[in-house]
Amino acid sequence: MTATTSPSQTLEFQCQCGAIEGAVRESAPPTGRRLVCHCNDCQAFAHYLGKEKLMLDDHAGTHVYQMDSSKFEITKGQDQLACVTVTGGPLLRWYCATCKTPIANTLSSSRFAFLSLILSGFDRGKTDAVLGSAEEHVEVSSGVGDPGKVKTASMAGMLWNLLVRTIKARIHPELRKSPLFDDTTGKPLAKPIRLEPAERLALDEKADIYREVLAEIG
Repeated sequence: MTATTSPSQTLEFQCQCGAIEGAVRESAPPTGRRLVCHCNDCQAFAHYLGKEKLMLDDHAGTHVYQMDSSKFEITKGQDQLACVTVTGGPLLRWYCATCKTPIANTLSSSRFAFLSLILSGFDRGKTDAVLGSAEEHVEVSSGVGDPGKVKTASMAGMLWNLLVRTIKARIHPELRKSPLFDDTTGKPLAKPIRLEPAERLALDEKADIYREVLAEIG
């Protein structure tokens, strides 16, 4: 973890079955970025896990916290980690293999020192206290209904944030430490699952139906 003179705050994590435990140790004020992503891939992941009611808000958005991976630790259950790529690309989506609780999104190597922590399993009050409450929305057009006058972030801005964190990690290798990757090889601790096209299509069909349901009750 990077040395800092700022006071630290702790946000504890536990999956639904208790197999995996961990914590976010963030400075005060926090240095990460809270986002709500409405993209089709995030929605597909929620349906892959069967956790759409837990993960998706009323506008089919997934709430995440983009942060340095070194500020997240897993204290129990690394052997219970699983990950999937819903696109076949380099973005890995992590969860508990036993209870399917979502954990985080990362790229495929610890060389990219960022982690998007999925916040659906955390207490909202504690999350706001440690990570701040300000949020930006991305890919709103893929969501449901009108989320109102929300602050939006561009995909270009997100990629720039990732690039900055990657450069910082090359200067300060300790920032590359991640509880989801092997310290020596930089490879993911779980073998990524790659969906077949038919599997992804089935998830998109479920997402379509779910968005229709949200629109009806909204």
